[in-house]
Amino acid sequence: MKISKVFCAYFSPGGTTKKVVRGIGDSFRDYPDYPVEEINLTDYNVRRDRFEFNENHLLIIGAPAYGGRIPTPVSEVLDHFHGVNTPVVLVATYGNRAIDDTLMELKMELSERGFIPVAAASFVGQHTFLSDLAFGRPDEDDLAIAKEFGDKLKECLRLAVIYDMKKLDIPGSYPYAKQPMTSFPFNVETNEYCIYCMLCADVCPMQAISDSNPYDIDHDTCIRCGSCIRVCPAQAKSFTQGPLEQLQDNLLRPLCDTRKEPWYVIG
Repeated sequence: MKISKVFCAYFSPGGTTKKVVRGIGDSFRDYPDYPVEEINLTDYNVRRDRFEFNENHLLIIGAPAYGGRIPTPVSEVLDHFHGVNTPVVLVATYGNRAIDDTLMELKMELSERGFIPVAAASFVGQHTFLSDLAFGRPDEDDLAIAKEFGDKLKECLRLAVIYDMKKLDIPGSYPYAKQPMTSFPFNVETNEYCIYCMLCADVCPMQAISDSNPYDIDHDTCIRCGSCIRVCPAQAKSFTQGPLEQLQDNLLRPLCDTRKEPWYVIG
């Protein structure tokens, strides 16, 4: 196997998946034989493109777990990915609950499109709906493991170690145990402190917010990623508190006490 180029693709509204994929890809940036190109799938317009890869490319692709599955925009954009026996590294991030079928779905979807899974990893990132769940992660220890993973992967490629990796052993089940997350018990709301800066519309990965009226949100399109909430300088955006608090108390908070660690496998 002769790798001529490395692609780092990520859907990362909260920035955590981006950190992990970049951390893995950093192992290749100082290696002249492996130029690295990033594909930011968080960008709505980027997801309209088509992505063609060949057997001399390496794709490192990362997505967050949404209820144990890949989020809808990732599922949709994978239809634009086409490989020719292209090695792929599967990366999933999750908010300290469980990875469930996220990696399995990435594996199944990409295997059907001409990619050969050669490695996989899962990392914890700060939870979107409860900031003290995995607060600050991925942290320095997590990113050190991401670099370790990348270094080992690069060494395997450098030595041209080739396996039949179609049976790469990763967590998850198929048929999937989880249903895709397509509905939410809470919405994004805009309060009177809004200053109409329109930063929320600029960062929305789904173009669910009107580019002229920040109060106009398509809740059917919105995936509750929290990008608009994090970017708002006036703290005018928030999730509907009642249903969110119920979700936090009943499901999320009990998971805060146990730190879960990164996991990876190569071949």
